Amino acid sequence: MALGKPARALSEARESEWPVGPKDEIIAYKRGAVPKRAPVLIAGGGPAGLAAAAELAHHGVGCVVIEPRAEVSHRRPRAKTTSVRTMEHLRRWGVAGALRAAAPLPVAWSQRVMFCETLSGRAVTAFDGAFGLTTGRDDRFAESGQQVPQPVVEEVLRAHVRRSAHVDLRVGHAVTGLTQDAAGVTVTIRDGAGASYQLLADYVLGADGASGVTRELIGAEYAGRSDPRPNFNVVFRAPSLDTHLGPAVQYWALDADVPGLIGRLDLSGIWWAGFPGIDAAYGGEHAASLITGLVGAPVEHELLASDPWTARMLVADRFSAGRVFLVGESAHVNPPWGGHGFNTSVGDAVNIAWKIAAVLHGWAPTRLLASYEPERRDVVEQTVASAASHLSKMAGDLAKDEASIQRAKAPEFYSLGLVLGYSYAGSPIIQPSAPRAGNLDLTFYAPSSEPGARLPHCWLPDGSSLYDHLGKGFTLLCPKRDGRDGRDREPDVSDLARRARGRGIPLTIARAPASYPWTEEFLLVRPDQHIAWRAGDPADLDIEAAVGCGADAPLPSAR
Repeated sequence: MALGKPARALSEARESEWPVGPKDEIIAYKRGAVPKRAPVLIAGGGPAGLAAAAELAHHGVGCVVIEPRAEVSHRRPRAKTTSVRTMEHLRRWGVAGALRAAAPLPVAWSQRVMFCETLSGRAVTAFDGAFGLTTGRDDRFAESGQQVPQPVVEEVLRAHVRRSAHVDLRVGHAVTGLTQDAAGVTVTIRDGAGASYQLLADYVLGADGASGVTRELIGAEYAGRSDPRPNFNVVFRAPSLDTHLGPAVQYWALDADVPGLIGRLDLSGIWWAGFPGIDAAYGGEHAASLITGLVGAPVEHELLASDPWTARMLVADRFSAGRVFLVGESAHVNPPWGGHGFNTSVGDAVNIAWKIAAVLHGWAPTRLLASYEPERRDVVEQTVASAASHLSKMAGDLAKDEASIQRAKAPEFYSLGLVLGYSYAGSPIIQPSAPRAGNLDLTFYAPSSEPGARLPHCWLPDGSSLYDHLGKGFTLLCPKRDGRDGRDREPDVSDLARRARGRGIPLTIARAPASYPWTEEFLLVRPDQHIAWRAGDPADLDIEAAVGCGADAPLPSAR
């Protein structure tokens, strides 16, 4: 079976045949009726909530997204880095191209972070290929990174989920309360006119951020600390502003009276700037002089917005209670250094959403959902620690020589070991293996076929990605094996296929290309592209354990 041709699904569980919950009721709401029940309710329609909705829709599961903001504001761009891993998820959902088309800064424009005296002064050093930005194909990942303001990401994802019959996006509505029992979660919602109504959901995802209500409503609390130093960001319009230093996605101005960061938000004159150590009162009064300091000369500009903020390193003491799961900043908050916060939130959303879809479709027991926190907590804590490690390396803290800056800042701009190298080894639904040594060098990513790792990527001769040939459910990636007569032999996958069919687990069979380094292993790949199991014989792959039930466990009841 050649990779590149349509894969053969051995468990005939096509999306159109899967139950999706009260889809008709959700669609009815769009015609003016209020549904009383939904399979999944998502509290919050920021990046985490929209990613969860996109993942659920990808698996044919209905959801309602409750988002208080009627419109996405561009005055506080916040996150600007979409990582290679998040872009790979966008590729699965079919929207990576749409985001790149909407991004004001094309990847081809710059892949550089520049350190300089000021925008008008001397260049000190630069980091090329920062944040996974590249215009060429890299065998390590299916999509390069993308610099794009968070509001643009949200707008692209809003448009995507609105096109789906599975998603009901209600903007201007806010979750105000919830209670749960054996029947589900009763959620109280306030609509745009101030009236309250209730909706019963099988599951609730709390993606309403650090100031949302779901974390408090399930009794979870943050643990961690905040940096005592304030921070002050601005967005301003300056069409005449340019620099002789050449294009860069960030400029770190080291010789300004108040050292800080500055960069373009688009190519039409909208800029952002950040000033560590500056509080809201001083920043509001002296914004013009602060901008002048970074530029190195006065520049005509219009201040569009200011944004005081504090770096916080917080992780909730639990990520779930019953049928309610915390996703994104509801569960953790970390500083923006390294660009991981929003991307980690997307990783949360993907992890819990495919598992909820499996339970609602009836091919996994509810105990599959208990693997969410064990898998994500280690990733979250490592990410928060990495971001916090950069707090002592702000523009005003750095020695102004090239070698010192390169040593200090490389982990912030080159972090593929963190972005792609995290593993779910040790999870109750991952093949047991020897303890994995901690990845001490987060700048370096080494592809691995160890259970729990992200499936190593490669490009195929026809130009497609290996990931393009994985199924929406589980995928068995078969090695290429030749018989003694030189002919390719079809591996015996009948036992695994029979077991998958018996439980209704969607299973796609794909063939690894001949050049794939892991040609002697059968790899059982989860919907999120992580390896659940590996073996020399497909009969030894425990697909039952990978969905949360042993080989002799009773079938989960179909919904």
